[in-house]
Amino acid sequence: MINKATQQQENENEPKVDMESVIKENNLHLIETEFFRQKKTVARVKDAQGNRLILKTGRIDSFQVLLLKTAKLIESQLYFKVPAIIKQGEGWILLEEVKGQFLNELYAEKSDWCVEVSEKIADSYQLVIQEIQKTQSLGNLLADGQEWLFSRLNLWSKPIVDAGLIDFSLVQQLKKEFEEVIAKKGENFFGWVHGNIIGDHIIVSGSDVYLLDLNAVPRIGGGYYDFLRALDFMLLKAGNDKQMSASIPKWIGQYLSEFDEAEVRLVFAFRNIGILGWDILHHKVEYTVGDIDAKKQLALRFIRREY
Repeated sequence: MINKATQQQENENEPKVDMESVIKENNLHLIETEFFRQKKTVARVKDAQGNRLILKTGRIDSFQVLLLKTAKLIESQLYFKVPAIIKQGEGWILLEEVKGQFLNELYAEKSDWCVEVSEKIADSYQLVIQEIQKTQSLGNLLADGQEWLFSRLNLWSKPIVDAGLIDFSLVQQLKKEFEEVIAKKGENFFGWVHGNIIGDHIIVSGSDVYLLDLNAVPRIGGGYYDFLRALDFMLLKAGNDKQMSASIPKWIGQYLSEFDEAEVRLVFAFRNIGILGWDILHHKVEYTVGDIDAKKQLALRFIRREY
């Protein structure tokens, strides 16, 4: 279980980068910050030639630079493109700015297409992971995956239990089922994935789609975790909750029919514990669209697997 001390330690381990110094040393001009989820560590800047770029400082995922470079090298094999690295330094990275629309801006008018795009990106991303693994160890998949799974199950479910929306016995039941699957499949139940192939990490630019914030993290469900993550984010951002209630089970059946249905439902229950417990109840995220109470009930339906 991740406790406050662990979270504090993680924050302390993040590089402390002075964005103003990076901007000055690289002859950049600050345009704006906090345009993406109010993050102060992501800035839109301009270089001496007037080119608009994106500057990220502070927490740069450990494999992000390698993943970006690898994806760029094999880009012709991928369904998606990635921003080019312009320059990098200790704790910061300067990227080209990609013009276009975030995928979630198209949820209302092109929901089926958005889901198709998310699924193709998730599948294609595994090619990047495979290429990386030819020369780079990403970690202990089974040990790291289990630690993350059970710590997040405890952390994310607590606000839901505290709010009286589910009984703790349901959390214990989910934990037991996960333990049984892991005992049977071992590390085959896990996979290295992006972790956030979601609507505001995908930019549609003309006929191209770009994936942002590349990462390699151990997650349950192997490669299909990224697709389910795309769906739970869609639940948060789509305005038509009644449509989502019918469409999400349809999309799961359409794209994940080759996988064990009970396992897929178990993984998606876990993902909905994340968005309900951590995003909606704990962080009270402001980027949800639609009826928040309807979203809570829909998430509970997926957690209880009543669909």
